[in-house]
Amino acid sequence: MSCTVGRLVTEGVAVLGEDTSVAEVARVMAERNLGSLVLARDGRVVGVFSESDLLRRVIGAGLDPAILAVGEVCTRNLVSVTFDCDCLRALAKMQTHQCRRLLVFRGDHLLGVVHITDLAHALADRTRRKDFLVNTLGGLTLILALGVIGFLVYVFPEVLHLAGATLGR
Repeated sequence: MSCTVGRLVTEGVAVLGEDTSVAEVARVMAERNLGSLVLARDGRVVGVFSESDLLRRVIGAGLDPAILAVGEVCTRNLVSVTFDCDCLRALAKMQTHQCRRLLVFRGDHLLGVVHITDLAHALADRTRRKDFLVNTLGGLTLILALGVIGFLVYVFPEVLHLAGATLGR
């Protein structure tokens, strides 16, 4: 089974308007235990606002989250993949664009956001499954080899006896 980002998106993504206050966005993120929210204008994705944006662009800059529109401080350089994108390719895209989140689309429909930790866990699980399979097949091969060796040790005296009897005629 291959790892695709579409399998990692389990539920709909939270989307708010870009004119929503940062304080309201932070409240929604806290309520839903989210690390980021997608921002939209007229039904189209225009940005992503993350915990990092909150810390660096709002709190760190000394801005007032109650009066600041999230659209003024969100990330606009959006990086996306299609739902059928391979996990390794998605990870490479994150590295190329130096980002930790990818928007996942099926056509024009936003399915959700995949974080770098989601990809890391999925790839680690895939590796563990492969390791289990390799170890199981290796173990079965060893058992078979030991069985053949045991059989040969058991029948070797008989083979020597037959060989001696055949050569002695």
